[in-house]
Amino acid sequence: MDDRAVERPPRPWTPLLVALGLLLGLGGLIFWQWNTLQERERENSQRRFQLEAQDVSQRVLARMRTYEMVLRGVSGLMIGSDQVSLAEWERALDQLQVQDRYPGIQAVAWSRYLLPEQLTDFAAEVAADGRLDYQIFPSGEREHYLPIDYVSPVDWRNRRVLGFDMLSEAVRRTAIERSVETGEASLSAPLILRQEVDVDVQSGVLLYLPVFRPGLPVNTAEQRRSALLGLVHGAFRSHDLIDGILGAQTRLFDIVLKDPQATDLQLLSGETKANGWQPRFRSQQELSLYGRTWALEVIGTPEYERSLVDRSSMLGLWAGLAATLLLSILVGGFLYQRDRKLQISERAAVALREREERFRLLVERLPVATLLCDDRGRIEMANRSAAELFDCPLNALPGETVLRVLPNIESPKDLQEQLAESDERMVRTLRGESIPVSISLNPLHEGSSYLINLVDLRARKVAEERFRLVVEASPNAIVLVDALGRIAMVNRQTELLFGYERQMLLGEPVEMLLPAAQRGSHVALRRGYQAMPEQRRMGGNRELFGQHREGRMIPLEVGLSPIRSGDENLVQAVIIDISERKAAEQKLREQAEQLLLANRYKSEFLANMSHELRTPLNSILILSDQLRQNLAGNLTEKQTKHADIVHRAGSDLLQLINDVLDLAKVESGRMQLKLEPINMQDVLVELDASLRPMAELKGLRLHTQLEAGVPRVIHTDRVRLHQILRNLLSNALKFTDQGEVTLSVSSQGRQEDERELLCFSVRDTGIGIDPAQHEQVFQAFQQIDGSTSRRFGGTGLGLAITRQLVLALDGDISLQSAPGQGSTFTVRLPVQAGSLSVEAPLEGPQRAGDGPPLLIIEDDANFAAVIAEEAHAHGFSSVHCRTGLQALGLLQQESFNAVILDILLPDLSGWQLFRRLRAQPNHRHTPVHIISCVPQPVGWNDDGTRYLVKPIGRDELEQVFIELQHGAQQEQALLLVEDVEIEREHYREQLTELGFQVIACADGEQAREAYALGQFCALVIDLDLPDQDGFSLLESLNQLRTLQGTRVVINTGVDVTQQTLQRLRRYSAVVVRKHGDDTDALCQAVQGFLGDVRAPQPAHARLNPLQGKRILLVDDDVRNVYALTALLDEVGLRVSSAKDGLEAIASYQRDPFDLILMDMAMPNMDGYTATRLLKQEHGCVIPIIALTAHAMKGDREKCITAGADDYMAKPIKRDELLALLERWLAMPTMPSPGDGLP
Repeated sequence: MDDRAVERPPRPWTPLLVALGLLLGLGGLIFWQWNTLQERERENSQRRFQLEAQDVSQRVLARMRTYEMVLRGVSGLMIGSDQVSLAEWERALDQLQVQDRYPGIQAVAWSRYLLPEQLTDFAAEVAADGRLDYQIFPSGEREHYLPIDYVSPVDWRNRRVLGFDMLSEAVRRTAIERSVETGEASLSAPLILRQEVDVDVQSGVLLYLPVFRPGLPVNTAEQRRSALLGLVHGAFRSHDLIDGILGAQTRLFDIVLKDPQATDLQLLSGETKANGWQPRFRSQQELSLYGRTWALEVIGTPEYERSLVDRSSMLGLWAGLAATLLLSILVGGFLYQRDRKLQISERAAVALREREERFRLLVERLPVATLLCDDRGRIEMANRSAAELFDCPLNALPGETVLRVLPNIESPKDLQEQLAESDERMVRTLRGESIPVSISLNPLHEGSSYLINLVDLRARKVAEERFRLVVEASPNAIVLVDALGRIAMVNRQTELLFGYERQMLLGEPVEMLLPAAQRGSHVALRRGYQAMPEQRRMGGNRELFGQHREGRMIPLEVGLSPIRSGDENLVQAVIIDISERKAAEQKLREQAEQLLLANRYKSEFLANMSHELRTPLNSILILSDQLRQNLAGNLTEKQTKHADIVHRAGSDLLQLINDVLDLAKVESGRMQLKLEPINMQDVLVELDASLRPMAELKGLRLHTQLEAGVPRVIHTDRVRLHQILRNLLSNALKFTDQGEVTLSVSSQGRQEDERELLCFSVRDTGIGIDPAQHEQVFQAFQQIDGSTSRRFGGTGLGLAITRQLVLALDGDISLQSAPGQGSTFTVRLPVQAGSLSVEAPLEGPQRAGDGPPLLIIEDDANFAAVIAEEAHAHGFSSVHCRTGLQALGLLQQESFNAVILDILLPDLSGWQLFRRLRAQPNHRHTPVHIISCVPQPVGWNDDGTRYLVKPIGRDELEQVFIELQHGAQQEQALLLVEDVEIEREHYREQLTELGFQVIACADGEQAREAYALGQFCALVIDLDLPDQDGFSLLESLNQLRTLQGTRVVINTGVDVTQQTLQRLRRYSAVVVRKHGDDTDALCQAVQGFLGDVRAPQPAHARLNPLQGKRILLVDDDVRNVYALTALLDEVGLRVSSAKDGLEAIASYQRDPFDLILMDMAMPNMDGYTATRLLKQEHGCVIPIIALTAHAMKGDREKCITAGADDYMAKPIKRDELLALLERWLAMPTMPSPGDGLP
């Protein structure tokens, strides 16, 4: 029978049921007892509340009787004397201390009973008492009067009732009549006291007590009326009354007090009901008081109920329940643990029997030979593996001794002693064959029996031999290192790699294979690795060397792997010789350095060739341009034609140089993209405006079309997109003799990356291209054939650059063309669509400011606001129009001093507006400043118009208004700073006669204040001032507001040195020497300026605005100096030259100049160094224009960083140079040092 069948089934629910029963029983009993106590407590609380409510009612009655006694005491005062004065009244009432001893009473008053004929005498008595402001009210004739004569206390509330006739009001009159009829105290119905104001209004009652004349009968009502002297009454505010009665208990009870006979007004309505509180305690009673019945309701407040809560009872309930719960848990836990121990004991017995059975089965099925023997060495049991190992039947081993299979072992103890040295031994089968085995011995039952395991080592021995052969055949060196760092094994490759024989390595420290300098430090590294062994590869990211027996270094890579052999921890090192790989890497590095060097040589070659080519080109273009213009008229037509050919050839060569540089930048990957939002319509308008002259010159039609579905705003590189489309359109116009060129933009939908795919198609009706040559035209310096270059010109770089730019923008370009059928170039660009802000409804012209009117025609509201702000700062008023039609309407109706015009307008072209403006007689000579992103058309010119290309800086915009101010016929303000009063007044008179509005100051402080508050066209300053010198004053004024554009005249009696002139040069100052009363020099200096400002300029002055300016030209190339000098002389400039930076600095220190043209590449000292020294060490403030033949990226930034004010790349174009000089030299400059001195 199976023993497990008698195992008692578990019953875990029994302890749980016992615990639950105990918990419910005891818990229910405790809760019942607590509930009974709570019910008894509630009954006690209700009885207690009823007693307290009765106490409240008794206190109300007692207090009212006390008030009656107070009134009777006062009545005794009134009948105790024939006439009670006001002083006696106040003294008596002060002694009573009514409000202190009897809180709750508002006032005690005395009212005298009067007949109509007694009013006059009463008024006389009151006046005799000095109460001149006393007056009976309300007015009107009545049968009887009862005015309040005295009241106490006399505060601001009670003063309001003095003189009030209480018989004039019904409620009071009813109570008074009842009191007189009965002769007793009488209480009025609820009313609003005369003492009440609009704030904290309370209902109240009046308690009347009649006072009769002494000695008269008062038995009947009629006798009492006849004997009535007056009434004493007490006034009570209901809230104050109850608060005075209850005192601190007010917060415990909420009182509702009603007069059932007066339903229109309650005494107290109670706060608890108003707050929605549902009280547990409530008591209602009726009080009979002096002829009235009050309904008193006492309600317990939440605070009262909280005071009754007995928290100890609740604490007792929870303590009892917690004790019951704890007891139930303890009882249930005890029962559960008892059952569990019984179950564990039974299971342990069953498990022991099962383990013994499993052990027997395990031993029989072990793959390792196992013998169980007693302490004498007799075999008691053997498994099937042991029978197979000893090559005998299973039943042949039991009964044999271990000596039979283990030679020289008579008992397990002998075997245990020998196993301490080694666990490998040879055993003998019953047939006499010897087998290598690994033996383990385990004592059982405290040494009474032993378990012997024998592992057959024949397969392992074969595997070890195979491993040894593999290691020997490995192409890499393999070294096995033991725990002490000694070499345990090496292969043949190790001998070959390091030059040692095997016997020389075995047993030696592994550090002998390392360089001598690293052997000492390697010991600590090896021990650290053996403490935390892991697979590791070394030498991959840093150089690692071994040392040959001969001393040479061997570059290595080493792979480490921990190996456990029995109880011993070994480290296997696989060593790879990487000498050949290092040699290959060195060769690759040398080749890479050669490539970098070649690329650097290429960049230097391009930069140098750009400089060397642009330098002679600069002279060629400048001189040929002068020759073809033939301003002197001394050349024949053929000569001017030859000069024009030279100029056009030079321009073509310049374009070739630019194309080569662009292609080099694109191919090198140094081109940087600048993504920005651009308006597609603006792009097409710009392209149309810049290329239409070329199309019209050839008689071609140029169309641009923006198809439906194309986003109005996209994000891409504006410059690169413009360059791509311009190249394609220029090519189309170049290779088309008749017909048309069309640019269309369409959308091909969104891509997976949410970008819009735009398609730009440029179609022409030109010569066409053979399909076999489509790929050729996109290669650099490639054209269809040589005749194409001869016929149409060009270098073959345009399309190559275009394709590189398209690829840089992540797009593609394709061509569809056939000979004689024209060509269609298609560019597909993925772009991010932008959002076009919703335009607000068009507003009318915006007017602002005071002064001469200025018309601003600009659709960009932000830029228009900047222009308007600058206009207001220069004394102009502004009128802003956002469309051309608005502007046309205003131009037909009004006149303006100047017009600022944008070309790209939303409704019509700015050119069309400009032509219509010039057609109107009243605006034919109006100054017009065009500020637009459209480039200025080649050859376009208008005498009254200035053309600026966006973006423009604040300085350029300010220059526009300075020029407009110079043309305005307005009175100019002048600041005069002179400390001598007589001279100051004399100069003021002289300058005022010249037409200036003169502001005169005696010192620098006054001058700074005046300069900060006003705008001045000129300053006349004495250098010797009482509080500071003139130089400090000029610097402080320049810090307040720049002096650029302001004429500075130094009127001084001291000698002016060359150093002083150098300091004054930054302000373009004119120096005038004082000569007493003679002011001719000062007037002449100022008159010259006045003429510049106000006098109309002659035609030759307008054509030569640079006349007489001094220029320092710094260039080492004689050809450039000659060409630029000829150009500058032509426009009236005075030019001095220097061949390097050292001569430039010397010239600057020696002579005054208005501007410096500085070449950047010069011997001895280059332009960068010279500019930096002039600006930083020599205080140079005149403009320095950098000239460079380099056209590489970063040249402009490098020049500006060195201190240059502006930049121009060679070859220099005449118009661009003159425009640049006009911008920087438009303001008057300082003359030579002797011009202002006598």
